[in-house]
Amino acid sequence: MAIAAGLVLFARPAHLRTNKKTGLALGCLLTAATSFLFSPTTWPGTFCNGAIAALSYVGVLYDTSQSHAHSHDHSHLHDTAHTHAHASAHTHCNHHHGHQHHTHTETSIFTSFLLARCRPGSLFHSILCERDSRRIAYFTCLNFGFMLVQAFYGWVSGSLGLLSDTVHMFFDCLALVIGLGAAVASKWPTSPEMPFGWGKLNVLAGFGNGIFLMLVSVEFIWEAVEGIMEGTELRHVEELLVVSTLGFLVNMVGLFAFGHAHHGHDHGGHDHSHGHGNENMHGIYLHVAADAGGSLAVILSTILTLWKPWYLWDPLATIVIAILIFLAAVPLVKDSGAKLLLVIPDELEYSLKNALQELSGLRGVTGYAVPRFWHDHDHHEEPPTKKILGVIHVFAARAADTEDVRQRVEQYFLQLNMHVVVQVEREGEGRCWCGGGVKSVKTG
Repeated sequence: MAIAAGLVLFARPAHLRTNKKTGLALGCLLTAATSFLFSPTTWPGTFCNGAIAALSYVGVLYDTSQSHAHSHDHSHLHDTAHTHAHASAHTHCNHHHGHQHHTHTETSIFTSFLLARCRPGSLFHSILCERDSRRIAYFTCLNFGFMLVQAFYGWVSGSLGLLSDTVHMFFDCLALVIGLGAAVASKWPTSPEMPFGWGKLNVLAGFGNGIFLMLVSVEFIWEAVEGIMEGTELRHVEELLVVSTLGFLVNMVGLFAFGHAHHGHDHGGHDHSHGHGNENMHGIYLHVAADAGGSLAVILSTILTLWKPWYLWDPLATIVIAILIFLAAVPLVKDSGAKLLLVIPDELEYSLKNALQELSGLRGVTGYAVPRFWHDHDHHEEPPTKKILGVIHVFAARAADTEDVRQRVEQYFLQLNMHVVVQVEREGEGRCWCGGGVKSVKTG
């Protein structure tokens, strides 16, 4: 499990190397928390340990701010040398599916070792070659390993929250496998049978994960209510606290690993916002966050039980976490469901109305009918792009060249980053097979 945790963090180590020293802050917090958990009654020593951890964190921040100006002078030369020295360490993964798709990612020694022994084009090579799928695979191994440990201690201690979280972790492993399959399949190219590609699998996986999380949260609440009615008490509280704390740390590894895929970010003048459009990674992030919430509920209930024994601490904490999981899953289900139904966002609908109003001003165009537009999420590009596809029926003037009108309309939409199939008919020739024949300004 330690090796798997290291591999997951290595896939995105920058999350622990921020200007605010997130990794150091997490270590200091864990130091202070551990001193409280294992010696809650010795308040002077606990307070001193927490104060020393806080002073260490503040001291490192101060030292970093003082040395930043000196290190900035040498950063350019170091980055240039580093780039040339490690150029050969980058892995180029080529997918031969009728075209060549290049993914330029820096991999760990272990990943490079596995890639060297995988046949190019195989399933394992496809998983290890992509950063997202690689992180999903590593965390699945880590999550499944700790699930076995948590199941044993949950059965021994009789913790409702820990057993429920174990069952949830098992289904999370299944959800991670489904998400892994969607992440790999979404990179497959188009074909005559799949002209729009497999990119919607990410949306479908996110929608399924969101529905599953909502159902799981309802199940958590139901089991918590049963625990309240039966009056189940916790046993082996100290061991339970240790296991739940370790489970929380495992889930924190997942949150750091998938946090980049969930949150968009903007560095300077360059747009790197590429996380909000991937519902698959969003769903996986919420699964990991739900696991972290379940572990946190067990931690809180055990600490409160050590402070003042009461059988309701565990079910009440479970209910609170379940409600938070449900509320977090609702936006994912709503957004992914809207994409599956090809719903046009409000801001895009306003732009489409303006584009259609200007369409009649083109030379040779007298009107249009039955416009249909939708988003296409192309996952072959890095970052994935959002293109607008559509079809429209255009009426041409009697004296106009229909082929010239068609090319003019297609070029007009291409300038707006819209790929539209245009059907042209001369004005007054009757109704077309698509149901047109009457000028319209409605968008669909």
